Amino acid sequence: MNFKTSLTILILNIFTFAHSYSQNDSILIQDYKIHKSDTGKLYLHIDNNNFIKNNEYFGPIAEGYTLLGFNITPRFIYTPSAKLKLSLGGNFLSYYGRENEVEARLLLAFQYKIHKNLDFILGNIYGTTNHKLIEPLFDFERYLNKSIENGIQFLWNSDRIFADLWLDWEQQIVQGDPFQEQFNVGLSSKFLIIDKKNFQLFIPFQNLIRHEGGQINSNTSKPLITIFNNATGIKLSKPLNNNLIKQFSLASYVVSYEDLSPNKQQMFIDGIASYTTLNIITPIFDLDFGYWHGEQYIAPIGNPLFESYSRTKFYVEEPLRQLAIGKIDYTKNVLKGINLNIRFESFYDILGSNLEYTWAIMFIFNDRFF
Repeated sequence: MNFKTSLTILILNIFTFAHSYSQNDSILIQDYKIHKSDTGKLYLHIDNNNFIKNNEYFGPIAEGYTLLGFNITPRFIYTPSAKLKLSLGGNFLSYYGRENEVEARLLLAFQYKIHKNLDFILGNIYGTTNHKLIEPLFDFERYLNKSIENGIQFLWNSDRIFADLWLDWEQQIVQGDPFQEQFNVGLSSKFLIIDKKNFQLFIPFQNLIRHEGGQINSNTSKPLITIFNNATGIKLSKPLNNNLIKQFSLASYVVSYEDLSPNKQQMFIDGIASYTTLNIITPIFDLDFGYWHGEQYIAPIGNPLFESYSRTKFYVEEPLRQLAIGKIDYTKNVLKGINLNIRFESFYDILGSNLEYTWAIMFIFNDRFF
């Protein structure tokens, strides 16, 4: 499929959605605040996502596949005071066609408001899309198949600063285990530098560390791995509020990768990239355009299309990657607590003259009872 075909598909998608309306990714973000009105109340909260995501990847870096299933998280939430929130529940992930392999997890979280702007969470933290990381660092698909994160989290939210510092402990080990411990440490922050009536200027700063290892790991054949990713940039957001465009945002990042392992085993020791995005919010849908220029870039939990090597094919590499990106995102509120989300994303490999795309349909239910 050539570039003209890709453009035609994108235009057809735009006109297909032209008689509906959209929202932004707020439906994918959990409300972490402790509300005074909930003091002394116990209620049941249910998050449910029924999804299909089809990845049509044709290049040498990533292989295509389809995810079709559901993810449901029922929780009992109790707020004994205006500074404390407790939750207990479970998470169940199932793929259609593999219903006998349901992934089930017990969830428990303790949240304490240390300061009016600072919350501390221990246990089941607010993860994936809540971190607000850019896609080269953190793959959106983890919202579907790895939505549960457990560990420690500090959240700061004020008029000018948003900061999310967390530890996500994916794999615990004990003496004699043949596998490694795995965890992610991240910092996602955004600083409001200029706040005018007609525009806002932000400085985003994002770090992510992926570690696989452990001193008591009995499998000495697999080396310890520590990989560091950083994204630092500038973002301009301007409201327009006219009939065509409600708001647009322009952002540019310098993105880096470094192998911090004591015995370096990665194909590249370090790498650098630039990432520029334009987001347009219309009364109908959201549009995203981007350009990626990456050299020797690796990000273990980022979108694999941005990487300079293949995770699944032995010794396949593209040290220099240039991508032209186009996305469309449509959301419709069906009923209270129920949203339909449709997204189409295309990635054009400039150097390889190769088009790759992905589309997803999700029904998202989020409400509380009793």
